[in-house]
Amino acid sequence: MNGEHEYDQSVAYQIRLKGVLDPSWSDWLGGFSITIEGAETVLVGIVPDQAALHGILAKINELGLAIILVSQLPHREQED
Repeated sequence: MNGEHEYDQSVAYQIRLKGVLDPSWSDWLGGFSITIEGAETVLVGIVPDQAALHGILAKINELGLAIILVSQLPHREQED
């Protein structure tokens, strides 16, 4: 065991929101990419740990947007 916990590792997430968020908010949201799909906003990005994810979710809450889905994206192993 290397002493790292799963919650201390960088992980990619997709966050789907009800409502439209302008892509200019990307920097404020930790560099997440912002895509609009109809009346929903899709955020995709990497967070360094669970604390950072909670910070992003708190910022979304401050904007008053409803969270539809938070999904961890599959980890892709690098091929040698």
